[in-house]
Amino acid sequence: MPRFRETVRTLLRERLLDAAYETVADRGFDKLRMAHVAGAVGVSRQTLYSEFPSKEAVGEALFQRELERCLVGIQEGLDAHRDDLRAAVEAAVGFTLTLASRNPLIRAMLTSTGEDGLLSYLTTRSAAAFDTATAMADAYAAEAWPTIDPVARELAVDAAVRLTASHIVQAGASPEESARRIADTVVRVALSTGGATVPPPRATPA
Repeated sequence: MPRFRETVRTLLRERLLDAAYETVADRGFDKLRMAHVAGAVGVSRQTLYSEFPSKEAVGEALFQRELERCLVGIQEGLDAHRDDLRAAVEAAVGFTLTLASRNPLIRAMLTSTGEDGLLSYLTTRSAAAFDTATAMADAYAAEAWPTIDPVARELAVDAAVRLTASHIVQAGASPEESARRIADTVVRVALSTGGATVPPPRATPA
């Protein structure tokens, strides 16, 4: 019985966050109303407040959920190309750019920019998201590519995160093309002191 109740509570929590996400994505965090969230899911406000005691708690939960989804996708992209630095970076960056183009919460969290005041609450957490993404990427790179000089690796990771955020703010090309360019830059930085090799860039289809 305890497991069943826990499962039900988890499902309820996800439904509440889904309802909150729709409002925040469409109209901004300042337009979010707890009563509307409860009504959208069909529960009482008392039930909602038992899960999230305040509007800010909903915002924090949304932030954590979207950040985790983003980081999982980045991890999967890296894991799929563990033996190819360029391909791994391209996959991870491509995933992030594509996700940000579709998900305003991710875009705001990674860039500190909201459109017309959108997500003003969540953008204050963007520094934490930026630092988390950088730390995760650096830890992964240290394990997956140990032959790369530590200083060059740190610079490459920083370049990858900052260039990705820059392309989210002002995209000059498609996510695929931007990811390819960022990956080429990151590889050059990573190998700037020598000590490791990667396959040459893949030919761009005519």
